[in-house]
Amino acid sequence: MTLSVCVFCASAGGLPEAYRAAARDLGAELAGRGHRLVYGGGNVGLMGEVARSVHTHGGTVVGVIPQGLVDRELAYDPADELLVTTTMRERKAEMDARADAFVALPGGLGTLEELLEVLTLRQLRLHDRPIVLVNVAGYWDPFLSMVADMVDQGFAPLGEGALFQVAKSAAEAVDLAEAGPAPIPGAYDGRGAPVEALEEAAVEDWTAEPDRRK
Repeated sequence: MTLSVCVFCASAGGLPEAYRAAARDLGAELAGRGHRLVYGGGNVGLMGEVARSVHTHGGTVVGVIPQGLVDRELAYDPADELLVTTTMRERKAEMDARADAFVALPGGLGTLEELLEVLTLRQLRLHDRPIVLVNVAGYWDPFLSMVADMVDQGFAPLGEGALFQVAKSAAEAVDLAEAGPAPIPGAYDGRGAPVEALEEAAVEDWTAEPDRRK
C-alpha cells in the first residue's frame, strides 16, 4: 500500500553529515518502498536532501511552501507537485491533509512546532496516524527526556510508545510508519472527547474566530 509520508525536518544549511545522510536514507527508503514524500517544499538543508534523494530513487515528491519562501528562491522546483500557500498555517494544513503518517528528522524551531502540533492533535484523539521520530546521533534525546518528565509529573498523559514511536534509522522509521499508529488507551468519540464522563481540560479550537462579544 502506498503511503503519503509527511516529513518534518531542518531547512538549515551546513549541518553535520550524519543528519544529511539520514535525510538521504529516508528519501531512498520512501521511494524504494513506493511511498510518496510530502514535506515543506524547500530545496535547502535536510529538506533538499530528502527531496532530491526521493527523486534520485524514482519516487514522488509533493512540496508545500508559502509564497514568501518561493519569493526567496527556496522552493524545490522539480517537485512533482508544488503547492504554494499564502501563510505558514495554510502550509501545515495542506501537509496534514495529504499525510498518512508523520516522520520527524532533526530540525529547529519550525520542525519542533510542526511536530508538537501533530502530537497534540493525536493526544486529543483528533487524528489516528503514526508519528515517528528519527533519533539520529541522539538528536531527540533531550526532547524525549522532557516528554518523559511531563508524563511523570502529570502534565501529559502519553509519551513515547503510545503517542509516538522512536526509530534509530530511516529504515526503522518507515517500518513504523507502515505498521500504523501505536494503540492509545481509552475510549474516545473521534472528536477528542472521552466517551465516559471524565474531567478534561477545555480545549480551545485555534481555528475558531475570536468571540468579539467579550
